Amino acid sequence: MRLLLANKYFFPNGGTEIYLRILLDELPKLGHECVPFAVAYQGDWPSPYAKYFLPSPAGPGAPRLEQMRLTPGRMLALLDRSIYSLAAQKCLRRLLDETGPVDAALVINIYNYMSPSILPVLTRRGAPIAMLVGDYNLMCPSYQFLRDNKPCFLCQKGAYANGLRYRCVKGSLAASAVRVVSMYVQRLLGLWNLVDLFLTPCAFMRERLAEAGIPEKKLRLVRYPVRAVVRDTPEPKGNYLLSFGRISAEKGLDVLIDAYQMAAPDADLVVLGRDYDGELGRLKARIRPEFASRIRFPGFASGDELSRIISGAQLTVVPSRWHDNAPLSVYESMLHGTPVAGAAMGGIPEQIRDGVDGALFAPESASDLAGTLTRLLADRERLAAMGRAGRERVLAQNDPAAHAAALADILASLAEGKNR
Repeated sequence: MRLLLANKYFFPNGGTEIYLRILLDELPKLGHECVPFAVAYQGDWPSPYAKYFLPSPAGPGAPRLEQMRLTPGRMLALLDRSIYSLAAQKCLRRLLDETGPVDAALVINIYNYMSPSILPVLTRRGAPIAMLVGDYNLMCPSYQFLRDNKPCFLCQKGAYANGLRYRCVKGSLAASAVRVVSMYVQRLLGLWNLVDLFLTPCAFMRERLAEAGIPEKKLRLVRYPVRAVVRDTPEPKGNYLLSFGRISAEKGLDVLIDAYQMAAPDADLVVLGRDYDGELGRLKARIRPEFASRIRFPGFASGDELSRIISGAQLTVVPSRWHDNAPLSVYESMLHGTPVAGAAMGGIPEQIRDGVDGALFAPESASDLAGTLTRLLADRERLAAMGRAGRERVLAQNDPAAHAAALADILASLAEGKNR
């Protein structure tokens, strides 16, 4: 099959792009042709289809809102991309006209800088559409189901105006207004109704979408694949705890910092990742002088370096305060034989078997996390056994090749249904 893969980013930005890279590598092994469609940015992976990518609304070096110099022209471009982008439609039509039709499409993160305006183009050309739902953008203006860093579901069933009322998008009235208007317009136009099947990486997400009104028959649970750089020789365990991913408020790292200082374990704490919205500075301000040398922020790591750090950790901690969908850091840690302590939020309880390959703790509770850390670190042999159990499970249920084959079967079934 010839498959369109649409995602606004085509460079290593986060978990979504890790997933996209797996598909780009695995689907061709099964005889399928991948046709990427994205927004053009510096650092994109090479692709013969790059000339068809949508130009960035604020230049190729500014993929995020906080990096943009918002001139009036760029604000208009962002408004177009957020609500209904004629430019995105034009670029996609050109790609299909010049390179040929596709049998099916998988759309991932197309919000804001691309928009669901591309969906009618695909539908008119007879291409069925599956969508991987990796966050709550379809139901929440801020995509996190958070308000003032607390869980909030006010907008889930369509009352998006609450996002404007509480300025949920970066605390900005203007940004919140654009997002809320775009959600109402897209609902009025029925754009998301054009998706034939929504794929969710956890049951929690599937249930929230069903509550929001998406028919059960259009929802399918498909677990994320995971492919980490596994070392030929296992890294000997070091004496540190690990957290890795975005350094941002919704990740609950402040709870981890407080819990670590309460527990005062004999292991260090390593927090890996890029800083977002100044969260790193706020975290450092919470650290007491006696812990300053034991809590480390080495920055971003990837590839073999990240693999080495994950393998060497006694434990990975995922303290999310938002309903984290199915964080890849859980699966990646387990694949490296490192158990995980995770907040009982969103899809995390589906990933961790409490007492088998990790532990769950009460969200937003530094005291409960501190007790969990103390209990787990008291028995290093049990930690090692948990690590082995997690690795066995991930190898069995999150294999990239098996995931690609299952996804191809799903898309083939959709295409067959369209052609009847």
